Amino acid sequence: MTINDKQLQHYRDHGYVIIENFLTPTELSKARDEVEDFIPGWLDYTANPRLPKPLNWDETPRSRRQMRFPFKGEQLNAVTLHPEMRRLASLMVGHDDLFCEQSDLTYKCKGHYADQDQPMHLDYVNHTLVYPPKDPSYWQTAFLVYYTDVDLHQAPTAVCSWQHYHDEILWPAAYTKEDRPGLYDAEVKVTVPAGSLLAYSMRTFHRGTRFLEEAARVGHFITYAPSAYRWLGILGWPEQGVYKSFSEWMSRATPAERELIGFPQPGDPYWTSETLAGVAARYPEMDLGPYT
Repeated sequence: MTINDKQLQHYRDHGYVIIENFLTPTELSKARDEVEDFIPGWLDYTANPRLPKPLNWDETPRSRRQMRFPFKGEQLNAVTLHPEMRRLASLMVGHDDLFCEQSDLTYKCKGHYADQDQPMHLDYVNHTLVYPPKDPSYWQTAFLVYYTDVDLHQAPTAVCSWQHYHDEILWPAAYTKEDRPGLYDAEVKVTVPAGSLLAYSMRTFHRGTRFLEEAARVGHFITYAPSAYRWLGILGWPEQGVYKSFSEWMSRATPAERELIGFPQPGDPYWTSETLAGVAARYPEMDLGPYT
């Protein structure tokens, strides 16, 4: 499916867009065949939760590296590099010099370790070493492709338009419902047929929700980023950004030490009043004097 101008404008206005039936029937069918080879039984159980749950459905959480690109077969890899997703990401960032920083298969069911109501959060904490500015030349675009139907009882993703927080410094990067109920009151549940797509930004609050009855779903996280910036990408050092020990190291390291792992150096055009404020919020113990 070609992403149209109305959908692109919705992304620009709200920080996300939902595109139903994004994959063609052939693309979806081939992808589901490969999903069945990869995680046998999950698609059947998703279609009929009265069946026994898939073998080892409650296994110890598998590493993301066991479920990511490149996949055996062709279609999941083709979805990863889908030209329309690349086009959307390139239109947001303003050029086509991109890299695919993430391609992970995701699946869960009621009672699974991932069956939980997440807090409203932003994904940038483990996708960048710094802070996602309003400047679109630094934008990373995340996608979630759904290989199964998602109804209200099937743990839909919830997403909140950035119209509700567009002018803020986006830290903290997560809020409970008690801390900030307005984000939850304004959320949209992504209920879609199989083959649909959610696209969202690192500046967009969203969350996973809990299953309301016996059910399952299977999806595919894919993220694109501009290739010029070493501080972007979930496969590199930003992946450690969720850990307190890493944040503590970042705060006490020298600018030269940070630069060795990809942090933007003093004088880089990345540094503006907004990004200085954002990084200061994220790393309150860091001396930002060299970057001002």
